[in-house]
Amino acid sequence: MENIINNLKMKFNKLVFRFLNRTKTPMRQFRVKIETRCLVLAPFIGAESLALGGLIAQYPKNFEVLAFTNGSSMVKNVSRIESSNIKKEQFFNVMKHARVKGYKVFDINSGELKGEYKKISKIDISEADFIFIPNPFDSNPDTIALLEHFKKILKTKEHKKTLQILMYESDCPLTYTDYYADITNISSAKKQMLEIYFGNDEKLISGIFGLNRFRAINKNAQYCEGFAGFFVQDFLKLPLI
Repeated sequence: MENIINNLKMKFNKLVFRFLNRTKTPMRQFRVKIETRCLVLAPFIGAESLALGGLIAQYPKNFEVLAFTNGSSMVKNVSRIESSNIKKEQFFNVMKHARVKGYKVFDINSGELKGEYKKISKIDISEADFIFIPNPFDSNPDTIALLEHFKKILKTKEHKKTLQILMYESDCPLTYTDYYADITNISSAKKQMLEIYFGNDEKLISGIFGLNRFRAINKNAQYCEGFAGFFVQDFLKLPLI
């Protein structure tokens, strides 16, 4: 099994490298116009803020955030219902704090996303210019389930011909990035979002900002969020772990 996973990772990385270099363009700063519509698909509550909280806080009117599991196993030493209620309240507070235009939590328990394609398939992607998705190498099993469902949705539902898919990094850093968002001036807002979710977990929060600082190397910025961008036809060719 380990050899199979390693082979898939190698194949995935080779394809990503080929797609990112095929256009022969330098690292690009992600910019949002007034009419740009961005959709974030999060496998668990909080993934959106870990990965692109700064970008969301910078352009809240341009973003819709969908959390596909309800956090039922994210809080220790409480019942699944209590855990879900706590995480959903945190999510709503974060979205309100950032003034995000649209957001929703699906009533799907943590770890059960794989069998819920019927619910997931109802999402509307027809007006999105960019759809943000998690890195397939994230350690969360709901991530792979979400990406498998998303591939089916792309094949069957209407979307813009110019749609781009941007992978983000929440649980696991990306091997390659070709987009970045300068969040230097909005980093305090991202920190506040993370504190609502993770309280005084300074190790986690400092780790995220360490990654953001790393993504800012060789850029005129202190903190950046990184992404790997794909056109739909290229994304559909990627193997999933």
